Amino acid sequence: MEKKKHDRTLSKALSWALRHSAPSLKLTVSTDGYVPISAILSLKARKFNTYTEDDIVQVAQSNDKKRFRVDTKYVTWRPGKPNPLFYEFTKEGEGEEVLCIRANQGHSIPGICFDELLTLIPPSELTDLVIIHGTNTEAWENHIKTKGLSKMNRNHIHFAPGLPDGEEKVISGMRKSCEVYIFIDGSKCAESQVKFYRSDNGVILSAGEKDGILPQKYFAKVVDAKTGNELVF
Repeated sequence: MEKKKHDRTLSKALSWALRHSAPSLKLTVSTDGYVPISAILSLKARKFNTYTEDDIVQVAQSNDKKRFRVDTKYVTWRPGKPNPLFYEFTKEGEGEEVLCIRANQGHSIPGICFDELLTLIPPSELTDLVIIHGTNTEAWENHIKTKGLSKMNRNHIHFAPGLPDGEEKVISGMRKSCEVYIFIDGSKCAESQVKFYRSDNGVILSAGEKDGILPQKYFAKVVDAKTGNELVF
């Protein structure tokens, strides 16, 4: 149990840092979302300096929702007094190859190129793709029903390619506690050239239209998760 608590604490801290707080922590993030593990381990925030590289790699590889990816990247260290935070990402083969980690999706930080982090889903594939956003009744009634889906403070709205208890083996993108399922009309999205991406862990993401909103006109149907009844919108 203690090991599970240890891993859960580290996983939450990594999500916080890699998705949202890297700039405030003075962490330079590559255009595809990576940060050197050595830089993270130098931080006192969230007690990162009490962990090891093995701890981070183990949490990344064992995470049930596949939230993280570990890979090597090339960096150069800035001149002057050695500091794990004084680095810049370089081209492959230039500088030092170091072990890095990234969050596969869920970012709110700027500067990430989503064509590098994520896989763009072709419009032709959207037509037959299952795209579902899960939410709670309060959010549906108070906001989404009248204003559409919003990416809010994140870079994308999150969707799943199926239901949590379905045959699609969805591992991320929707909580099992969701009370309302919003099914998206992929054909209409393709016609309007609304971009959708897929992350390494199977989450479907979209920034919606220019204002960060995916309006109700793109909803195919909305279903009460408990009863299976369709909701009016």
